[in-house]
Amino acid sequence: MNEEQQALERELEIRNRELQEAHSHIAALEEKLLKLKQYRRELKLLKEERRTLRKSAERRIGQVLLAPYRVFEKPAKRVWRKLQQQKPTPGNSVAQSEYQQWFQRHRASTQELQRMRVEARSFVSQPLISILTPVFDTPVPWLCEAIESVLAQVYENWELLLIDDGSTTTDLLRALPALAARDRRIRLVRLESHQGISAALNKGLDLASGEWVAFLDHDDVLEPDALYQNVRLLQENPAVDLIYSDEDKLTEQGFDSPILKPDWSPDFFLSCNYLCHLIFLRRDLVREVGGFQPEFDGSQDYDLLLRVSERTNRIQHIPRVLYHWRRSDNSSASDVRQKPGQLEASWRAIEAHLKRRGEAAHVTVDWRTHAFCVRRELLEPRKISVIIPSSHDSESLKRLIENLISKTSYPNYDIVVLQLGDRDKVHDRCGNFRVLRFRDAANASATKNYAVQQTDSPWLLFLDPGAEPIEADWLTIMAEHVQRSEVGAVGARLISPKDTIEHAGFVLGVNGIAQSAFHGFPAEHPGVNRQLQMIRNYSAVSGVCMLTRRDVFQQIGGFDEALSDGLADIDLCLKMRRAGYLIVYTPLAKLYSNTPAREERDLTNEAIMRQRWSDILEQDPYYNPNLSRARADFVVGK
Repeated sequence: MNEEQQALERELEIRNRELQEAHSHIAALEEKLLKLKQYRRELKLLKEERRTLRKSAERRIGQVLLAPYRVFEKPAKRVWRKLQQQKPTPGNSVAQSEYQQWFQRHRASTQELQRMRVEARSFVSQPLISILTPVFDTPVPWLCEAIESVLAQVYENWELLLIDDGSTTTDLLRALPALAARDRRIRLVRLESHQGISAALNKGLDLASGEWVAFLDHDDVLEPDALYQNVRLLQENPAVDLIYSDEDKLTEQGFDSPILKPDWSPDFFLSCNYLCHLIFLRRDLVREVGGFQPEFDGSQDYDLLLRVSERTNRIQHIPRVLYHWRRSDNSSASDVRQKPGQLEASWRAIEAHLKRRGEAAHVTVDWRTHAFCVRRELLEPRKISVIIPSSHDSESLKRLIENLISKTSYPNYDIVVLQLGDRDKVHDRCGNFRVLRFRDAANASATKNYAVQQTDSPWLLFLDPGAEPIEADWLTIMAEHVQRSEVGAVGARLISPKDTIEHAGFVLGVNGIAQSAFHGFPAEHPGVNRQLQMIRNYSAVSGVCMLTRRDVFQQIGGFDEALSDGLADIDLCLKMRRAGYLIVYTPLAKLYSNTPAREERDLTNEAIMRQRWSDILEQDPYYNPNLSRARADFVVGK
């Protein structure tokens, strides 16, 4: 009964926090609404003043005096409009933005496309690709662009299934037969009535002849090498089950808002459907998991991919923009709020996924970013040894520990202080913590290893003395993840005294060995594509606040005592990843970090890291290779 009560109290605490965040979001919306109402009142007053001025005697006199000059007004306006039309528009300009310039440099050239066409004809494996495109009252020009992008594919073994989901617009119904007749590989399928996108896609699946299926929305556009890049990957890795690529938005001004994705990141995928477009799937696998479920219409692809991820981890990523998602007034490519039902459908899809996996958890929403957050039930609050290396004197250390205890609601932990420096600074027992000394420690790594040997807790938290919790549930939030058998280590969001990001997961191979993701960003900034505020996977997290399990720590051999402190933390995480564990970053666990930055570089240690981890330093799987290598800020690189 006590355990049940604690679980209910914790769930109540989480729900109250979620409610508080929702209230804050509602308050912000109400503030915007009040401003809007004020603007409307001011606009109304201006209109009344305008009507009053129009009726004034002064205006009538002015009209009489200006009448001779207005003879030339209309011809002048016509000439001005013609001059404006002759100027290049943003949509016609080749490079109107930094991203468009980048994309023009990186997309396949005409010569490269011709080479790809020839190469594709010599592939050992040339599977038929079934492209499924549900159609419903699509503007004909947009559908024509989508079909043109399929006809332009350099990989030629495809079929396009246009599934008309009961369209009613006359021009589309008239155009569909002619569009289908353009190529023998295009097949037109009609549903008797409008049944929804899942029903249309399932009809396409039933009729698909290809070994692989891809999905193209009726108003989006593929790059000419989209199919080729996927089939080429199959030549190298024929066992793969799911392939996804990068994408951007198609606007009236050209291509915009790239989404340059990491490799498979299961925690990130539970925060949002970052796979999205372009998706390549084995047709038989899609049928095995039950196809599309109409109750999740709006997020039917998210639900399908969640079910696929339960069956396979053979998931590959092509770091190349191959799909252009059209941003229109009623598209979720513009804003998820355009389709409020989509948010709810995604929410339900994640909860159904967690239930199938047998995970005691529920889903909350970050109302600022509309990203999801999975809060898992802490099955057993196992004992945590909080290991703090310190050179503080007795009084300052006591204040530090008291502050830590007052801001930690986790029920089962002890504090172990590793005394560095002068032996007489701290007594062996000082209040609510135990002191350990290791005279012959070569560095912090050796000291931490020694501390682990002197404790017996199943979970270990390495905490820098400069770290100060912000909210009391920080350790409980981290423990939610470390209890998962597939997780090796968990890191928190660490905030500097200037209220900027100090640590939010490491990106490897950036500005040397590694740099903290979004370093220097405002603490509550969403980050590029909202990634700063999402639970996700990284290759490494900071040892300033790192939670792990004793069995994992011992399995990989602990900290490498040949490495300095910061690099030893990264090396520890990389050893965990090599052993098959995930590294998790959670922004919900927030602490201030007053740890002084280490400005000197240890070139000997860096050389060890480059030799040991050369492949992952060359390409961090959780950081797209098209992103900047100068800073870990997730902006497009060169």
